[in-house]
Amino acid sequence: MKTIVGVESFDDLRNRSLARARLLDKGERIKPERRITFETAEDMLACLTPHRLRVIEAARQRPQSVTDLAASVSRNRSSVQRDITVLSKAGLLRLSKRSNPGHGRVQIVEAIAEHFTLTAVV
Repeated sequence: MKTIVGVESFDDLRNRSLARARLLDKGERIKPERRITFETAEDMLACLTPHRLRVIEAARQRPQSVTDLAASVSRNRSSVQRDITVLSKAGLLRLSKRSNPGHGRVQIVEAIAEHFTLTAVV
């Protein structure tokens, strides 16, 4: 499924939704897509910092624990955990828990998509 991350106003969302509804009314098929939108370009850039993009890229390569992810991007675990929290709230990362024999449970981080398309019109 295609994932689009971008800036979209309420009017843009409404117009896109109406256009898709018209296609559905005609019986046309719509390709599934996932959209993650930000209200302003500043909001998007605040969320998608270079460090956070590296975290997404590492999580995209393979799902891994927070500790392993921090090691793979050569950053402090607590900093990476803060980035993961922001990115998961934005919908860019998926978190799950897996059992870790002898150590309880471990949080696994994975990217929601193999490819992202970023769009911003200012």
